[in-house]
Amino acid sequence: MVLAKFHLEYKKKRTFVLIFSVLVLLMIYFFQDSSFILRAISTVSLVLLFYVIDHFYYIKFRRRHYVFIIIIAILSFLLSPAYFVYPNYDKVQHFIQPMLVCSMVFFAINKLHLELKWKIVFTFFVVVAILGIFEMGEFALDSLFNLKLQGVYLRDARGFEKFNLLLDPLSDTMIDMALGILGSGIYCTVFAFVMRKKLQQNIFREF
Repeated sequence: MVLAKFHLEYKKKRTFVLIFSVLVLLMIYFFQDSSFILRAISTVSLVLLFYVIDHFYYIKFRRRHYVFIIIIAILSFLLSPAYFVYPNYDKVQHFIQPMLVCSMVFFAINKLHLELKWKIVFTFFVVVAILGIFEMGEFALDSLFNLKLQGVYLRDARGFEKFNLLLDPLSDTMIDMALGILGSGIYCTVFAFVMRKKLQQNIFREF
C-alpha cells in the first residue's frame, strides 16, 4: 500500500515535470534561436535535476516546491535577457529566490532529528552556502566564457552586442550575497516566529 502510494505520488510529479519540459522544449521550435535553445535546455535541466534529487533521496517535496523550482528556473535561465534590460532584475532575484530555496531546504532538513531552532539555523547556513557556491560558479563561467554573469550590465541602445557596465563584478557579488543573506534571514526569522506561535497555541490547547 505504501509502495503503491509512493509510485503514484512520483508518477504525478513526473507527469507535471514532463508537461512543463515539453512546453518549454516546444518553444524552441517556435523561436529557433540558438541563445533561446540554450536557455530552454538549462531551464528544463534544472527542473529535471530537482525531480531526480527528490526521487533518488525520497525527499517527497510538495507540489509548491516544484512550482518554486520552476519559477527559479524560468526567471534565472529562460528570462535571462532581462538581466541586460532591467538593472535591478538580478537584485530582486537574489533577495526573493533564497526565500523559496529556504522553504525547500527546510522541508528536507525537517526530517532530521533536531530541535526546531537548530533546523532553522541549519537551513539558513545551507542556503548561504548555496549562494556562495552559486557565486563561485558565476565566477568560473565568466572566467571561461565571458558570459557577463558577474557585474551589472545594461544593453547599449546603439548595438545589440554592446553593453555598459553599471556595477563592477566584485561589488555586484558582494551585494548579491548580502541580499541573499538578508532574504534568507528574513524568511528564517519570520518562519521561526510563526512556528513558535503555533507551538505555543498547541501547548495552550493541551491545558
